[in-house]
Amino acid sequence: MDFLDDLLEERKARLSQSVLCTYMADARVEPYQRLSFIPSMIFFTMGFQDILTALRDNSDKSPLQLSVHQHCDEDAFHWQWYLDDLTVIEHGRRLLRLPTAQALSDVWSPVNHATRETVYHAIHLAKTWQTPFYRMVLIRALESTFACFNEPMYRLVEELGMAEHLHYFGREHRHAEARHASTLIDLPRPQYRPTEDELTTSSFLVNQVFDAFKRMFDCWYAVGLTGRIMRPAA
Repeated sequence: MDFLDDLLEERKARLSQSVLCTYMADARVEPYQRLSFIPSMIFFTMGFQDILTALRDNSDKSPLQLSVHQHCDEDAFHWQWYLDDLTVIEHGRRLLRLPTAQALSDVWSPVNHATRETVYHAIHLAKTWQTPFYRMVLIRALESTFACFNEPMYRLVEELGMAEHLHYFGREHRHAEARHASTLIDLPRPQYRPTEDELTTSSFLVNQVFDAFKRMFDCWYAVGLTGRIMRPAA
């Protein structure tokens, strides 16, 4: 899918300048404070499983759909790493100490709507454009959006000396992504020649994903600054 490279690089460059990504790299802010938004990720991280499920079609044995499944399998268990990391990071532990009703109310509160909407919209896109080609386009877009997040996050946890202690946010996730990329390079690429309509739709899908992630990243930044999701009950 080399035809997407220019668009993906353009959108990645823009998303990397989002307030969240620049905040994570801002040396003027105390490093641990830059992790304050992590609890606000919970709906997306858990809901990502449903996005992957929407991209699957076990009845389709085509090479392109099998490649989609390989990508899905790679990411299917990462939510477990995130939950583990919540118990290590104090910002996460504060969320886990909240009464269940308050924690759930915060996750489904209006201030976190953009996070929920990103999950819903990604599922909608996957269920609307149900071909292996479009599913692979969505995967490329999803992976590219989170590449913008991962790089400043990995640098931040290294700065904090926590890279070995964290799974989702640390070296384990980074090494897993590197192994995944290396494996894909070694595999033969499914041959598929998209039509002009498919090329146009592909650009639309990429932009839809990046626009949703921009809104979600802005949401995480805002919630992290206010500590909204972690305030104790009055």
